[in-house]
Amino acid sequence: MKKLWSPVLAAALLAATLTPATVCAQIPGVGSLPSSMFPDKAVLLEQGKKLLADLTAMKQDPKLPAADKTKVDSLIPKTTAVNTELAKPQVEPSRLTQLAGQLGDLQKQYASLTGK
Repeated sequence: MKKLWSPVLAAALLAATLTPATVCAQIPGVGSLPSSMFPDKAVLLEQGKKLLADLTAMKQDPKLPAADKTKVDSLIPKTTAVNTELAKPQVEPSRLTQLAGQLGDLQKQYASLTGK
């Protein structure tokens, strides 16, 4: 058990020293962590809505190859699910971090389809 806590403690100390001490969020059981470590829910939701609009527009493009259309068809429900979670009034910080990662992955997949 001691070996597990050493890297966690080292990471927490490193994060605390590299971020400003003036902006902090209190998390039960963890202590004080900088709020900048957590993604902004409103910003993520806006990005998710934009991605969904872009995917929907892409799906309507008659020049879109069939293989790409299949990929877009698979990305739309995933993006919708992320947006639904982000639209909830309360989202735990750990879940918000997961959703940010999922949204980032979806954005990368969209970028690969558009060639950006």
